[in-house]
Amino acid sequence: MEKRSIMNVLGSGLVLLLLTSCASVPPSITVSTKPIEKPSLIVPPVDTVTMKEVKWIIVTEDNLEEVIADLKASGQPLAIFGLSGQGYENLSTNFSAIRALVQQQQTIIAAYKQYYEKSSEALDSANKRIESTQDEINEQQQKNNNSESVLDKLNPFK
Repeated sequence: MEKRSIMNVLGSGLVLLLLTSCASVPPSITVSTKPIEKPSLIVPPVDTVTMKEVKWIIVTEDNLEEVIADLKASGQPLAIFGLSGQGYENLSTNFSAIRALVQQQQTIIAAYKQYYEKSSEALDSANKRIESTQDEINEQQQKNNNSESVLDKLNPFK
């Protein structure tokens, strides 16, 4: 008889333990979210280059006196800058290299702009997902707070 009463007490205790553990309200989950701030892209505006006209006068042995006479007649001081054939080629090559460098810089700037725009879209998307997840969590917590526990439902004195 004693064994049965001990078994009854243990069985009743186990049933009560199971019922009370099922009836307890789970701790609420607190999620703190903060939208990710987008870094602002600060790129100064590109200056436009206005080239000034350059007048080239080709001086040869045949027209040297004529060029000097024309310069004196125009009232300009007499100064002649000369380039050899190789010097003129080097000047053209240098300008070509400068043009290529400018094109490379334009490509890099365009790539940065595209990267910034895509990262901005990704951050907006992530912030929207965070907000929707937060809304879902709030709804679930609201449901949990409004639902009665099993013990409350079984309580006849309520």
